[in-house]
Amino acid sequence: MDTALKLKQKVDSGEIIDFSQASHYLEKSDIMNDLLADFDFNILNLLNRLIEISEIPFAYRLERIQKWTNELAELSFCEDGFSITGKSDDILSCYNSMISSILIRMDYSNQKRIAKGIEWILKYQNLERGAKNMWPGSGILKYGGCMEKTPCYIGVVKAVVALSDYKKSPGYIKNEKIENKLNKGLEYILDHHIYLRKSNSKPITLDITKLTYPFSYKTNIIEILRLLKDNKLDYDPRCNSAKEYLQNKRQKGGFWKINLPIYQSTGFNLINQKNPACGLVMK
Repeated sequence: MDTALKLKQKVDSGEIIDFSQASHYLEKSDIMNDLLADFDFNILNLLNRLIEISEIPFAYRLERIQKWTNELAELSFCEDGFSITGKSDDILSCYNSMISSILIRMDYSNQKRIAKGIEWILKYQNLERGAKNMWPGSGILKYGGCMEKTPCYIGVVKAVVALSDYKKSPGYIKNEKIENKLNKGLEYILDHHIYLRKSNSKPITLDITKLTYPFSYKTNIIEILRLLKDNKLDYDPRCNSAKEYLQNKRQKGGFWKINLPIYQSTGFNLINQKNPACGLVMK
């Protein structure tokens, strides 16, 4: 078992609580060493790499990771939030939220920039059917209609994750607009029983039932259940069908097989082809 997974288990159990205790596990981890390797450097690859790294506790404290986090912010920030080109016109709901989330998780110091990403969600992210798209950027019209009469479910989930991460961050000051938007988004997700279309009770996207971890922009039921658990809603009965789906996919050894590695850059997977993430949300 890689020491990155051992570290995650010890942090979850409360045995390790600070970086000084975690540093030995990070130094010995083969996964961590792979993730620190060079790669084809652009905003999207950098975001994906940091998403992988964010699943390893205290990795954000490493000097190279702090540098990469700062570079992601520098490259992707624009006047209104974050985009994968660094231009406001190209802002997409999912990526603005994902970059905001990763900067929060990586303890990025420029809170004003993070606040811009959150502000975009508050102003422009639709969380109900039939709402008018108020964002004038052209990028959002190109990729499947992020803000059509039925808002893109992936965008909804990623926006709610970002709001949840922001609320959990150490410097958060209670904000009624943020909490109302977060609660509205959580209710929208629960109203879909995590992953099902309201029209025919079939999966909302082709990838939402794929057991992949860490998470890409293609959200899945593991990420959504973790979001609900973070907000103490995992025992809502509307989670039951998703939990039952995961239980049916459980292997005899007590783990879950992943469908495919998400990021080909490292093929990151905490323990070969076994996925522990389901267990984190099923407990």
